[in-house]
Amino acid sequence: MSIHAAFSAKARKKEGLINAVRKQASDQGLEVQEGEEGLNQDREEETGSFVGFVLLAGPMWDRSQFKSDMELMWGIECVEEEDAEVNAEANAEEDEAEDDAGGSDHAEDVMLFNVSNMRVMAALMDVPVPDKEAEIHAANNYMWPEAVEIVKTHQAQLIVAIMGKDAPVLERGKLFVKVLAALCRQKNVLGIYTSGTVFQPQFYLDASEMLRDGGLPILNWIYFGLYQTEKGWNTYTYGMKSFGKDEMEILEAVADPRELRDFLLNLVCYVLDEDVVLRDGETIGFSAQQKLPIVRSKGVSLDGDTLKIAYPTP
Repeated sequence: MSIHAAFSAKARKKEGLINAVRKQASDQGLEVQEGEEGLNQDREEETGSFVGFVLLAGPMWDRSQFKSDMELMWGIECVEEEDAEVNAEANAEEDEAEDDAGGSDHAEDVMLFNVSNMRVMAALMDVPVPDKEAEIHAANNYMWPEAVEIVKTHQAQLIVAIMGKDAPVLERGKLFVKVLAALCRQKNVLGIYTSGTVFQPQFYLDASEMLRDGGLPILNWIYFGLYQTEKGWNTYTYGMKSFGKDEMEILEAVADPRELRDFLLNLVCYVLDEDVVLRDGETIGFSAQQKLPIVRSKGVSLDGDTLKIAYPTP
């Protein structure tokens, strides 16, 4: 998701901070999966990168409530730290971007804490996501009809990033969901912008309950796009690249859209839970008799290459 756009003069004063957050997420969140065929450099760079945006009605959030919610909901104690490297890098980039900005107190903007060899960073920005980016992606959420109208009222954002290259990618993803779910309990939260869409806070919070039962929070990690064409229904994933996997599509399926989405959801669960690598030319099935062909080619619903999975016919 792009956050570098036409910021207002006030927003540019903190652009260096955002750059530092994103650079830390990219540098420390990188996991190169050695020995896997077909993983190009772009996929390697995105693996383990978890960055999201909590859209706020105003430029404020309750840190004490967040810490309390993290401990109450997940048993995680948030002990804040100071990060000289991040603040120094942010100051340097900010000075270069805007020489006439007379200093900035980044310590008030950033919260940092560690959890099991992972670092959590939350940066408060007192401006909306630029270029109506959040509103555009909110329109993708067919499960939340009021998304665009609500999202366009946001006036601030919390940028959340999970870092820590030594932690398994699934653990980073789980911590990412726990942090965002806790932030859903903030009074002025309007939406959670991640995985190519904007989630309704209550939906995101409810979906995170999978973690309590030892399951994977698939609906928090992956957005399942769904739309109709003249030839049938198309569905696709958005978010698999964070786990070093190809995005998947099912095209022109003559099926009930809910059953189609559930089929792809089950496939995603299998791939992530078992760390399966699907390859071009192979087949997959949920029974010994079922052999659904897999084709890797240019995406229809998404940029780049995707895996096209055949949908079973009656």
